[in-house]
Amino acid sequence: MIESSLSKLDDKGVFTIVKVENVEKKVGKEVIPEVNIETEEEFDGVKNFYTSRKMIVAKFYENGKATTLFQDIQRGKKYRVKIITQKFGNGKEDYDIAKS
Repeated sequence: MIESSLSKLDDKGVFTIVKVENVEKKVGKEVIPEVNIETEEEFDGVKNFYTSRKMIVAKFYENGKATTLFQDIQRGKKYRVKIITQKFGNGKEDYDIAKS
């Protein structure tokens, strides 16, 4: 299975999430929460993506628990989204997904 970073979809427009899996990735001594996302659409031969972007991970898994959205997708619901950039008052930006 070919897998790529979700950042590859930053400028691809709308896509549909059909499956999500929570993964904990160990980097040195730190454990980083990550999600694997499967899309309905194929992008350059890839349908499986991973991300550790905090705002996106929090949509699916927060404080050690699966969110309602995560559970809905696990039950077969599809979630049509696009990647957006959120700006904060301190001038910093982060990526998120928005329902489309």
